[in-house]
Amino acid sequence: MTIDIDKKLAGVLIPVFALRREGDLGIGDVLCMKEAIDFCARNGIAVLQTLPINETSGDNSPYNAISSVSLEPSLLAMTPNMVPGLEPAHLEEERKSRASASDRSALIDYPTVKSLKWRLLRKAFDCFLAQTPGELHADFTRFKQHHSRWLDTYSLFRTIVDRHNGNSRWTDWQSELRTVDGAKSWLAQQSDRADLEKTRDFWSYVQWVAYRQWADVKNHADRSNVRLMGDIPFGVSRYSADVWADQELFDLSWSGGAPPEPVFASDLFTKKWGQNWGIPLYDWKVHSRLNYQWWKQRVLAMLDHFHDYRIDHVLGFFRVYSFPWIPERNQEFLPLSEDQAEELCGGRLPQFLPRPDEPEKNAQKNCREGAAILKVLRDTAPDCNIVAEDLGLVVPEYLRPAIHDLGIAGFAIPIFERVEETREFKAMKDLHPLSLATYATHDHQPIRAYYTGLVEWWHGEDGSNGWQEVQRLMRLLGLDDQNPPLEFSEDLHEAFIKALMESPCWLAVFMITDLLATTQRFNEPGLSGGACWAERLQMDLSQYEADSQFGPRIRRFKKALQNSNRSPEGSAVLSGG
Repeated sequence: MTIDIDKKLAGVLIPVFALRREGDLGIGDVLCMKEAIDFCARNGIAVLQTLPINETSGDNSPYNAISSVSLEPSLLAMTPNMVPGLEPAHLEEERKSRASASDRSALIDYPTVKSLKWRLLRKAFDCFLAQTPGELHADFTRFKQHHSRWLDTYSLFRTIVDRHNGNSRWTDWQSELRTVDGAKSWLAQQSDRADLEKTRDFWSYVQWVAYRQWADVKNHADRSNVRLMGDIPFGVSRYSADVWADQELFDLSWSGGAPPEPVFASDLFTKKWGQNWGIPLYDWKVHSRLNYQWWKQRVLAMLDHFHDYRIDHVLGFFRVYSFPWIPERNQEFLPLSEDQAEELCGGRLPQFLPRPDEPEKNAQKNCREGAAILKVLRDTAPDCNIVAEDLGLVVPEYLRPAIHDLGIAGFAIPIFERVEETREFKAMKDLHPLSLATYATHDHQPIRAYYTGLVEWWHGEDGSNGWQEVQRLMRLLGLDDQNPPLEFSEDLHEAFIKALMESPCWLAVFMITDLLATTQRFNEPGLSGGACWAERLQMDLSQYEADSQFGPRIRRFKKALQNSNRSPEGSAVLSGG
């Protein structure tokens, strides 16, 4: 086990897109990430965790990547010294043609941001090609050779997406383009093949720039003694370059998701049927036959940019809730009964695959198979720490012992951990040491909003039950359960921080919103639209530190970190040496 649970650490989770800096062009970028590393170093924070940075599809969700290894271009910093071929005149032209206030808006305007950065990258690429070949050109050639296994098919896929006006739904393309071999034959027959090959080279260039920039981020983190924790989603988009290029690795007849959760009253489909993410299932027999090369490539590509990583929805490796229809058909099934849906789907209904956990022999088989796959991931990079997001409506009893046996940390969210007989929150001291402890992930409401909801419950029609819940929380935090605050206060914020820092968990991570005690939310499961994955921080991190309201909260956090001995000096042990 590489994680030393006696070397306790603290971290902060910040989505890259949410960060700000002067001149950021409307979205957080790699320069913002370097400033976030500096923020961590100044405040004794050993781990900077972020969401996936892989290239997104049209919904901008970092968990619906168009490629498992390509990086999101909108997160690139558009400065001449960081984008070979980019000239100051290019930036000046764009500044004159766009609204000057767009980069200070509360939400990311993805169409504007992406269009702007594509124009700059294309101008830079043309200038780069026109330059006299030198070391940078040689480095670009080496990059293409080193990453050819995925880059060749990715660049072809992206070129065909361009030909279809940005539509990556390869199942809608003409039949000859739905396979790599067919696409290569098509390409060879095109009269404008030279232009198409140049477009392929452009997409390779963008990824070369991205890999260079993120390598610089990682080097900056190394110099600052801050560990970077990335995120590997369990699935990949059905309409990704990976699925298109390696269709034998996937089962496209099912769509992975999550079971129904009645709490999502605002989303009737999720309440009735569950979350249909649309991700294809894996054909694990084929992965095994090919020695899990696709997964190994994914892990190693992640570690080009990060030191450690989180696996999102680790439950999927053991069994995944699956729909016999794609999300585009959700509304068709919303009004149907189970019998009607089953008839429409040829006798199939949403269910856990490869099998449910009942009876017990099924659970044992699921546990063995899932643990075997995770062992491959662990052994691919044995010096890397892995944190498994083991949360969900139904978490099998075998899951946490299985990941802990592999030396993989699980999650501990105190306000989710209960003693079933009494409904009391499990005492902080009883949380498992091999855990990432946090109050909220990107999918959860911040603690300020959580407590505000409890107070409303307490003073609502169901006041007695709300009062009991508030009392339980006070006992969890070591506060007076007879005199809870009527609103989220500075003292309550301090109690939340102190309690988590003093837990036995190896790593205590705070969402940036919980560190700052704000109510911003980056995503809400079951919902979609412009507000998801688009919320930005109000200021850059150094401005928060200097602010009369937020500065004291940051210093309070730093003091609690120091008092609990979660020092950055321990970060060197994260990789086992």
